[in-house]
Amino acid sequence: MLKVLAKSIFAFLTVMLLLSVIHIGCSSRHLEQNPVERYYEESAPAYSLEQSEKNATEQSQKTVTSAKSKETSIFSVIELEDLEHPTLAASIQLPHRVGPNNTVILAGKHAYLTTERHLHVIDVSIPKCPSYLTSLPFGDVIGKALIAGHYVVVSGKKQLYLVNIEQPLHPVLESTLHLPYQNAIRDFDVSGSHLYVMGANDTVYVFSIDFGQARHVKIIELENFGQARLIKTIELEKRWWLLSLKPGSPEVEQIPLPTSNNFPEELWDPLLVERWEPRLSERQFLQLRSSKQEKVRASSVFLVVEWLRDPTYDLFSFDTYRSFDDPFGDDPLTTSPIIVYHNLALDFRKYLTETGQKTLTRSIPARAYAVANGKRQEILPEPSSETMDVEDKRLKQLMGPVTDFQISGNRLYIVTANGFFSIIPIISDYYLRLYYREESMKNKRSQLSNGEIRLFLPFLASRPISLAVDEGEHYAYVLSHPENSK
Repeated sequence: MLKVLAKSIFAFLTVMLLLSVIHIGCSSRHLEQNPVERYYEESAPAYSLEQSEKNATEQSQKTVTSAKSKETSIFSVIELEDLEHPTLAASIQLPHRVGPNNTVILAGKHAYLTTERHLHVIDVSIPKCPSYLTSLPFGDVIGKALIAGHYVVVSGKKQLYLVNIEQPLHPVLESTLHLPYQNAIRDFDVSGSHLYVMGANDTVYVFSIDFGQARHVKIIELENFGQARLIKTIELEKRWWLLSLKPGSPEVEQIPLPTSNNFPEELWDPLLVERWEPRLSERQFLQLRSSKQEKVRASSVFLVVEWLRDPTYDLFSFDTYRSFDDPFGDDPLTTSPIIVYHNLALDFRKYLTETGQKTLTRSIPARAYAVANGKRQEILPEPSSETMDVEDKRLKQLMGPVTDFQISGNRLYIVTANGFFSIIPIISDYYLRLYYREESMKNKRSQLSNGEIRLFLPFLASRPISLAVDEGEHYAYVLSHPENSK
């Protein structure tokens, strides 16, 4: 009897041990997901929508539509002519699945966007009425894309594709670039005639490419990329953080990862300008993800870095301004660094307090189109509107994580996972007036008159992943997942 009882207890303990191991394994897999994935799975609904109750039939139809919508992507146009009252002008639905690393970029009167296996060309010469032109298929999964001269450089898992876009209606895949030993590609950037590729082995490969002259290049070997040459290999140090460009050369300086609240002096060197020299016209930092996988955006004036502290990303911006009337000393001509911390949830709360808003209404595009069998068809936007109740809600959950941000002029344009489109000043108008003498402000007043504009608007009934803003800040273009996808 005792032996039977002992065997029963042993069997019970064995089963419980196996269940514990399985539970730990599932938890570990869950923790390995990125912050955005965890956000979608863990967060409760962040807002209430004023809408009539759906019956069982409508709910069934919604489920079917949701299943189909996961294989589509959405391209949206936001009009910014009146920065205080931007509008959702138009949208196009493409029957292609979009991935987390896909992008939308601008070149002249055309927008180029990538989905999982296609490069799409859209005519935006009339932004309020975007016209789908064509798509170029790829045999592999693709992600990020950048404009370089007459080309779009597209990243795959282990190769870069060079696509000639001299004739936007007929894009041509001319060549393919592989890293040494077929190393995987983590990120890449283009500066002038140099292509900087970050491999998964923590090495940056620098290629020299004439993007304006290469013609009909065949598939290349390691050292021969048509008119491209591998000219430098840079092994990254263990504590590197950001990468800055050395003026006039393909050399890259590694900015060390800060170990305290004081940022390294090397961070300011690329932004500092000699006292007798004008502001440099080219950006001084590579827009490659940091060693902590944070997004980096740079211009000739600003550096903005994503700061991964929680599933809702915070942003830090860095800049230096030349001062003719130093408020902190007797030096008549100084250069001082400025650091600004952007917390979107706090900025959003400030915006709601200042405007007195308790609800936000999601916009509906003025025009909507869908692409079927390679042809664009106009579709009627859904007539129902949705109003978000923002009172007593967790604002981080309401907005969702930042998925992309871009610098244009003195402003940051930001999209978040729940379809929010935001405009915030990179640096306060107060600092601009503090660090520029009054005479030097005269030529900048038109540029700075709207410097303090802050907007947090739920424009998109979708999940944005990439954003582009034209040079004149007249229109913003957004690539998104369907709303019901994850």
